[in-house]
Amino acid sequence: MKILQVAAEAVPYAKTGGLADVAGALPKALRGIGVESDLILPFYRDVERSRLSFQGSPEEISVWFGDREESGVVEEVRDAGGGSVFLVRNDKYFDREFLYGTRDGDYGDNCERFAFFCRGVIDWILRSGRRYDVIHCHDWQTALIPVYLKTLYADVEPLASVASVFTVHNLGYQGLFYDHDLPITGLGWDLFTHKGLEFYGRVNLMKGGLVFGDILSTVSETYSREIQKEEFGYGLEGVLYERRGELFGIVNGADYDEWNPATDRWIKTNYSAYDLSGKADCRKDLLAEFGFPDGDDFIVGIIGRFTSQKGFDLIERAGDWLAGQPLRLIIIGSGERRYEESITELGRRYPERVAVRVTYDTALAHKIEAGMDACLMPSRYEPCGLNQIYSLKYGTVPIVRNTGGLADTVVDADMYPGNGNGFIFNEYSPEALKGAVSRALAAFTDRPRWKTIIRRGMEEDFSWDSSARRYVDLYEKAVQKKRSKR
Repeated sequence: MKILQVAAEAVPYAKTGGLADVAGALPKALRGIGVESDLILPFYRDVERSRLSFQGSPEEISVWFGDREESGVVEEVRDAGGGSVFLVRNDKYFDREFLYGTRDGDYGDNCERFAFFCRGVIDWILRSGRRYDVIHCHDWQTALIPVYLKTLYADVEPLASVASVFTVHNLGYQGLFYDHDLPITGLGWDLFTHKGLEFYGRVNLMKGGLVFGDILSTVSETYSREIQKEEFGYGLEGVLYERRGELFGIVNGADYDEWNPATDRWIKTNYSAYDLSGKADCRKDLLAEFGFPDGDDFIVGIIGRFTSQKGFDLIERAGDWLAGQPLRLIIIGSGERRYEESITELGRRYPERVAVRVTYDTALAHKIEAGMDACLMPSRYEPCGLNQIYSLKYGTVPIVRNTGGLADTVVDADMYPGNGNGFIFNEYSPEALKGAVSRALAAFTDRPRWKTIIRRGMEEDFSWDSSARRYVDLYEKAVQKKRSKR
């Protein structure tokens, strides 16, 4: 079986969030269990060309938007694991400072940009002669591909026999555009219905993937159930409920080649569950990095996008309280201007307690995972989450809200003292967050208990092997479904 992974971002090439971690790690994990898997994504400005090992000559692609042709090339590189990665290059669309838009909003031509990407992938497959059994599409930026396979290319070989798997990484981002953007996709108005891409008078690309994908998945079992309900469905709960028999939840794996304190090249001193002494060095290094004096205060870190989805409105409302506790709060990330400004102001008000950096830096993220005592993730919703999984491996105790993948990976240490690995709160409120932080702080002062919680988390295994095997099962289901319809 040969799989093509299609994603708008993937490490180490381009990243804004967890999607990139998954898209970068899954092909490698599949190859590790004997499944051939390639990856294709846009060639952004962010991609570090000097570090790439290009293979062969660029392959031309062509996409027609009505009577206008947009051309590009696909360049092949070899990744560190020996797999093939393909980059779709068109500087008009992808040579920009950011991937999807600025902090003030999305790029106005995102429909055209990602229609070009999706149709470019299709054109490249047809021109290059490459053959795939399944195209695995990730999130709204790739959602047109399952639509094309069932419509424009339904009778075009070899695409007529290719199955699709469509994975929702975050239903809150759907690719919503005005109705006049539909012709850009190359699709007809017959698909602009409640059973197609129409969504309250607009074009919804995510909906296209959900309606036309052979098999659907999302990134945790709890989230797969949550999105079938109005609270988390963002208007698509009916579509998802209708396809519930073909919707599966698979928790994301962690790439332990990258995220492992025993081998991590970014941290001060390596350590493991069997020898935690190096974590103390990493703790001191982190305090020094942010200008805090060495000491025994509880170090709580937050790494993520500054959005309400990630719970930053709760951080705003609980910020003064957090700054008054015997802890150091370290926050890094970027996102919506409102939260960038308010969280930065929190750091200005309490410089001896709160440190904020509006940035994402890979080396610093590793330092924080290794150096903090607890990772705070107060998400309004969380499809899977990866930081809590990384934190467990690094002996950093997660404090999370009971939602999505957080609920699937973290067990409350007070409620289940025999197997707890973190602290959970249910209600989305500052008071509930404060309660969970207070419970974690109390546990931290009981050092023997804290070490037990740490070691229990470090012994958890969220490696990609199990998740990759479950994806193979989905690929087989998709192929069987495709064959049964022919």
